[in-house]
Amino acid sequence: MLVLRSIAIGVLAAIALAVLSFGAASLFHLDAVSLYIAPAKLVLPLLEAFFRTGWVYAVVPSGGPAAGVLLILVSAILSWTLFFGAIYFAWAASRRKRARGGTDNPLMTFTNRSCA
Repeated sequence: MLVLRSIAIGVLAAIALAVLSFGAASLFHLDAVSLYIAPAKLVLPLLEAFFRTGWVYAVVPSGGPAAGVLLILVSAILSWTLFFGAIYFAWAASRRKRARGGTDNPLMTFTNRSCA
């Protein structure tokens, strides 16, 4: 359940970051879009094996630049989803571990009371 929640939060955070970067690029004339798609360079070689079969051409029949933009955006959203999802997973797992830490071990609560 925690993994699915981490994926969902990662996707939402990746889409929110995309909206913010495209908004910042149009409002402040910044190159925030290229900063958003920078991690796509790391994911593109991994996704290359899936897209050689012509899957991109099934989605974008004309291919060309539109298929390239689709591939870049999918890989950017995937990389940011993994990044934010991993951060949320680590945070939630450590929070869950701290919450269970005092109740799982009866000796731990005894030693904490005797030290106080």
